[in-house]
This record gives sequence, C-alpha cells and structure tokens, in this order.
Amino acid sequence: MNRKTLTILISVSVGILLLAGLVFGFLTLNNFHIEMPSQDALFAVEVGSEYTDTPPTAKVFGKWIHKNGKQIEVKSEGSVDTTKVGSYTLNYSASYKGLFAQASKTVDVIDSVAPVMTLKGKDSVSLYIGEQFTDDGALATDNYDGDISSKINVIGTVDTQKAGDYVLKYEVKDSSGNTVSLERKVSVRKKIEAKPIEEITADPGQKTVYLTFDDGPGPYTAKLLDVLAKHNVKATFFVTDKGGYNDLITRMANEGHAVAIHSATHTYKNIYASEDAFFEDLNRMQSIIKEKTGKETYLMRFPGGSSNLVSSFNKGIMTRLTQLVTERGYRYFDWNVTSGDAGETTSTAQVAKNVINGMKSHSVSVVLQHDIKSFSVNAVDEIITWGLQNGYTFKACDMTSPTAHHGINN
Repeated sequence: MNRKTLTILISVSVGILLLAGLVFGFLTLNNFHIEMPSQDALFAVEVGSEYTDTPPTAKVFGKWIHKNGKQIEVKSEGSVDTTKVGSYTLNYSASYKGLFAQASKTVDVIDSVAPVMTLKGKDSVSLYIGEQFTDDGALATDNYDGDISSKINVIGTVDTQKAGDYVLKYEVKDSSGNTVSLERKVSVRKKIEAKPIEEITADPGQKTVYLTFDDGPGPYTAKLLDVLAKHNVKATFFVTDKGGYNDLITRMANEGHAVAIHSATHTYKNIYASEDAFFEDLNRMQSIIKEKTGKETYLMRFPGGSSNLVSSFNKGIMTRLTQLVTERGYRYFDWNVTSGDAGETTSTAQVAKNVINGMKSHSVSVVLQHDIKSFSVNAVDEIITWGLQNGYTFKACDMTSPTAHHGINN
C-alpha cells in the first residue's frame, strides 16, 4: 500500500469516527424519554359482565427528534376473569432504544347484586289456637352463588297455644355480603263457637240510631268528628287504610266512637279472590287499628256488604266468609238505612232526607254513610239535630248491637 492510499484510508476512518461521534453525541444530547400515564386507579366490573381492557398509550419524546412524541408499542401481561369475584392486576410495559417504562392496573370483579328470595306458601297465615303450624320455608338463589336456600336464617317463633300476631323473618346473605329478607305473618286466634245472632243481640230500645261511616278516614273525617262532638253523639267507623289519615283512627277511639274493620285495600278482585286473601286484608287492617288504638276490634263490615255480588267471580265465597268470620269471633254489620251517597245522589239535602226518612221507617236504624264524601258529611248535623229533636237516641255499635244482616247472594 502506498503512502497516498494509506492517507486516504486514514482520512476516511477519521471521518467515519467523527461522524459516529457526532451522531452518538446528538442522540445522547437529544435526551429521549418515554411517557406512559399511571394506571393506579381501581376499576370495578360486575361479575358475569364483559370486560375489554384498554391499555395506556406510551410515547417517546426527544429534545429535537420526536419532539411531538412518537407512539410506541405497549405490551400487556395478565387477564381478568369476570366469572370469578376477585382482584386482578394488569401490567403494561414499553421500551425504546434502551429506555423502559411500566404501569399497572387493578381490576376488581365484584358482586353487588342481592340474592332473590321467595316464600314457600303464603306470606300471611291464620289459624286457631291448638292447630298445628308448619313453616313452609323459603327459597333463595344468587346470581353468583346459585342456590343458597340452605343459608336462610329464620328469626322468630310461633306459639300456637297463645293467641297473637307472630312474625317470622327470613334472612339470607351471599358470599359477597349482599343480604335480603322477607317476613311471614302468622295470626293465632281463639276459636269461638258461633251462636245465632238473636242469642247475642241486645234490645237497644225504640228509636235507636247507629250512624255508621265506611271507607275513611279521609279528608272530611275530622270535620265529621267535630260535628259528632258538638252533639255528644257516638258513631261507628268502618275504616280502611288511607295512609295519610290513619291518625284520625286514634281520635275516633279517644272520643268514644266504635272503630271497626272494613278493609285495608277495598279492592274487590283481591280481597274476594280467596278466603286466605280476605283474611290477609282483614288482618292488615286489624294490625293498623291495634297500632292506633292499642287494642283489637271484632266489629266489621264486608266491602259491598254481605249481600254483595261483586264477589260473584268466586262462587260461594260470601257464604263461606260469613261463617268463617263468625267462627273467628267477629260480628259483621250490614245496614237497613242507606243515605244514597254511594252513587244515587251528591246532594247534601237529599242525603239528609234519605236518612231521616229511613229513621222514621225503623225502630232501630243502622245507617250507611261514607265519610270520604263531603256532601254526605255535611248532612250529618241536620240528621242528628232532627233526630234529637224527635226523641231518637244515637249509639255506637258493639258486640251486642243489631246487625241488620242482608240475605247472602253468593
């Protein structure tokens, strides 16, 4: 190799080395770094649902090269099994020319859905003292645990030797701590030997009037109570569950009026669907009366009266119910004087006229009115004033009062 060739080779080598040094220095001084957002936040998904992970994005930035950032590949490790409750960690990593970045995410698969529980048998049971009570139990299923009926806990007991209202509470908890509960009410009653009405009916005397009011308490009941108080007259209220007016039941009792059961719901298709349905409704109203007055009542009136035909979709039910309520110690009342306020008229004057004419026609009058009708309530002052001026006595019903029973049509 001659001197000239050697000189050229040396010059080229030096040039390459200088260029490499410049490139290396340029890249080093460019100060590359990777940016990948942190994934520290917890993510929760419901068990059994679908989960599609969205990894974070990563970009490499330099001082001169990739000044605006270049997106680079992010690798993921780990998986989420949404069929199993638990915590799952997903790891992410990204690299570029010897640089490395990482992040992680925790995904919690949770079960926040409460179990579904149903009672076997009826949720309201009535029986007599001494009869056997068998708890039908309950069934429970959970979206995650499946059948958990064996985990149901029953709280409460029923003493069939003692009259009273008993509550059995059923509770169940799934493996995630979600709970649900249901109640079954059991009423134990003393069986009373039914006697003919005439054997337990006392003679109240001539010109006796029993003013009775159905379907309340309602927005006009307080006014009615004021009218009765003004004349010192006692009446009978066959009450329903009107919610916002139930405190007036307490006032009725405190002022000496008879509080009697009409119906909690007054929904014919439900209460006359079966004997059990009827007594479930009756027991509900009984419980409200006891809560508001401190004692139970055994005075009652069938919705529609004992002669009603609204129950005809269930053949013979009124025949059965009139016997059953009597066996259970209740005394049911119909009426022999109607005010016409149930659809015949909306006139206060006509209501007063109907009742007064009915009183004239009976030595003992059981009058039907509705204290949820303002025009009917407005007639009461005139009715009482006329009655007192003409020698009538007004009384509240009791267990010996005449019942004015209708004929049973179903």
